[in-house]
Amino acid sequence: MKKNRIICITVILACSLIIYLLNSKIHREKLTEHSQLCLKGPYFIPAEIIEFHNEIPYISLRIEEKSTLVKIDLGSDTPISLPREFVQELKHKALIRKDVFCGIRGKKYESDIYSISNVKIGRMVVFEPTAKETNLEFKKDATLVKNESGSVAPQGSIGWTLFHNFNFFLNCKNSLMAFCDSLDTLKNHGYDVDSFTEVPLLLDRGRIEFEAMTDSGTLRCLLDTGSTWNMLNKDIKDGSNDHMIFNQVTIDKHSSLNPKNADLMFFNPDDEYLMPVFKIGKKDFGAITFTKFKTPYEIDAIIGMEFIHSKLIFIDFPHRKIYFGEHDLNTKND
Repeated sequence: MKKNRIICITVILACSLIIYLLNSKIHREKLTEHSQLCLKGPYFIPAEIIEFHNEIPYISLRIEEKSTLVKIDLGSDTPISLPREFVQELKHKALIRKDVFCGIRGKKYESDIYSISNVKIGRMVVFEPTAKETNLEFKKDATLVKNESGSVAPQGSIGWTLFHNFNFFLNCKNSLMAFCDSLDTLKNHGYDVDSFTEVPLLLDRGRIEFEAMTDSGTLRCLLDTGSTWNMLNKDIKDGSNDHMIFNQVTIDKHSSLNPKNADLMFFNPDDEYLMPVFKIGKKDFGAITFTKFKTPYEIDAIIGMEFIHSKLIFIDFPHRKIYFGEHDLNTKND
């Protein structure tokens, strides 16, 4: 009898193991199938930009049947940032760690990071990303906008690392962002991709950057939909850039370079600089106005919504290319 019980228990355990493995395999295959559907072309998966708050685009993000508006912040490397109240209401989350990070003013901040369940953006599903609780002090310090409206902006955001496995298309003029596999697919949707200008996508500093040619030489620009303004940090006139004390090497010395965690940024919204020539790749976009500021980070310039809103932008992450286009009157609204 004892021997029979052992055999019976062994069979049950074996069956349970087989069922578990089969379910795990099916689950993995479903994830893989969906991921391949997203990653392999041709695909064009649009998501509507719901509103612009101080010119910055916001879309709807859905997690666990809960929806919230978040800004598209290409200047951020945080996949998802969500208000504390929203995070606490999520049923399927797990605290991973406390993150210490730096902001544009050279100050350090802290936020909890969680693993969360799948996120939906339109028809696109991003599987089990991480989310950071919005640090309100950081949000306040990072808010530099024109024509501040009376309403309060939503606190959440999505950064470029959330979709760096996909190709990303932005058409703010028609309130559209999309995941798209190729320029050919964009062409099939009515966009004049032959007129787009192409430059290398620079990710070596953990940001979406590209080089532009100006009458004063090369300008390395950060593409930032989270900024209303085009902002110039590099001293074009005198060439004195000693204020740029933080880079990928020196950021680890933050405690000694900024021991009091002070605000090291200088900003005057009325101090502007007209750049008469702004050329990306082979295309000259003409004169562009920058608002001058001084941040301690090694950033030449920020290209914000002043420039982005009227452009078509396609980011090819796998091939490290970024394309800029102008609107065509014959372009279809997808």
